[in-house]
Amino acid sequence: MARQLFLLRHAKSDWSMTLADFERPLNHRGQQQSLQMGAWMQRNNLIPDCILSSPATRARETILNICSELTFDAQEIQWQEDLYHASRQTLLREALSRLEKYPTVMLVAHNPGLDDLLAYLSPADESTMYHMTTACFAQFELPDNLQELDDQKGHLLRLVRPADIE
Repeated sequence: MARQLFLLRHAKSDWSMTLADFERPLNHRGQQQSLQMGAWMQRNNLIPDCILSSPATRARETILNICSELTFDAQEIQWQEDLYHASRQTLLREALSRLEKYPTVMLVAHNPGLDDLLAYLSPADESTMYHMTTACFAQFELPDNLQELDDQKGHLLRLVRPADIE
């Protein structure tokens, strides 16, 4: 069975308040971006079977807005503390552990970990071409045998930013 991994970086956050990084919310543009991305995902039938998200406020608001547009029950989101500023290795470990059970998993997290994971999963000739900007969505198809991931990498099916769907 083909496995898919969706990566999503949180939407644009608000820097106007003096808050701890973890507590920073989305700004108005980020609210719009996340709702727009959720509607686009629903129109394109990109509904994950499992969502893992950083619990940081900006990530939490992003995925809750997206789920308000998707046929995915937000009560089913798995909040993972270790996804907050996670390394590529942590992101991949969490994704692979869920992909053993679910055919399609979505990670909602932060940079630089998501950029590193995008580069790791992309073919060598593509890995320097892409970046996970705010509210960016990446869709990968992974090898059927997840143990072969190191050798085969993933197949990047699409990389979409809010500006691409406006």
